[in-house]
Amino acid sequence: MLNRLQDFNIDDASLTLWVYRKSIRNSAVHYTGWWVSVSDELRKELNSFISEERCKYSEVINYGLLAQNNESSLLHIGANETEAQKLIDFSSNQIQAKKAEDVKNIANCDFYSVKLVHNDVVLYCVKKADSSWKTKNKKGIKSLIYKDYTLTIDNEPKFNIAMNFDFFILEGNILIKDKRIFESILSYKQAYLSNLTALTNEAEFNSIFTDILPLVTYVGNNAMQLRRALAIREKGYYKNTSFMESLRLHAEKFRLNIQFDKEGKIIAKNDSCADIFQALLDHRLQSHYPEHLYDVPNALLIR
Repeated sequence: MLNRLQDFNIDDASLTLWVYRKSIRNSAVHYTGWWVSVSDELRKELNSFISEERCKYSEVINYGLLAQNNESSLLHIGANETEAQKLIDFSSNQIQAKKAEDVKNIANCDFYSVKLVHNDVVLYCVKKADSSWKTKNKKGIKSLIYKDYTLTIDNEPKFNIAMNFDFFILEGNILIKDKRIFESILSYKQAYLSNLTALTNEAEFNSIFTDILPLVTYVGNNAMQLRRALAIREKGYYKNTSFMESLRLHAEKFRLNIQFDKEGKIIAKNDSCADIFQALLDHRLQSHYPEHLYDVPNALLIR
């Protein structure tokens, strides 16, 4: 997939800049936006940014709940697992009615996308808008320019364009540089919230606790903890009676701050939720040297 991104013919592609606003209505994600005319100078700059950006990466990692990339890698997920199709559908029809003809159409956008089309193949390069796109951040200040050795007021609206992108959409695939922003723009976090509700309503999960409320409070709206909750549900170790019995027997040995009642149920407390998550993820690991215990962000089971 990385080769497809790096081999895409940017120089001969048509280019359009789209700006978007995102809203949630009745728990559903909605995008509105406009396409914007750009100068030849900006077009060349954008082509240059994208060409340089895509050459920085040498590895693709499958997107996972706890997976993390680095400066030379991208995370990969199928576009059909996200809200990306709504963006694609919205920008597929570049009609005059969707053209930005007033600065109000552009200001206060949440993110923008450079859309490149070559031989019917479409590449979207998506970036979260910075504070320069927000009118509320410009109240109480005046922009100045230095010209002919003199400072003067410049009332023309100004917007910053970044020299990098947060994720790319290409042929049904998403390649992600910034996981947090990707999840925010495409509302991946909403799926986590729905999963948390499903998990905490699950009878098998509830049955291992005396009270689940401290765990719900611990997770809250924290994206990382929501991802971990989803990973707990996907792994399903809490459904394995042998795993849970082993946890009861070895919790102290693994220095897990977890208490159990007389029936073997976990007593969730504010100060024990972190260790409960580590235990249910099976992320408290022991070295061959028994005095060394490790908390790991992710683990691959070797059977």
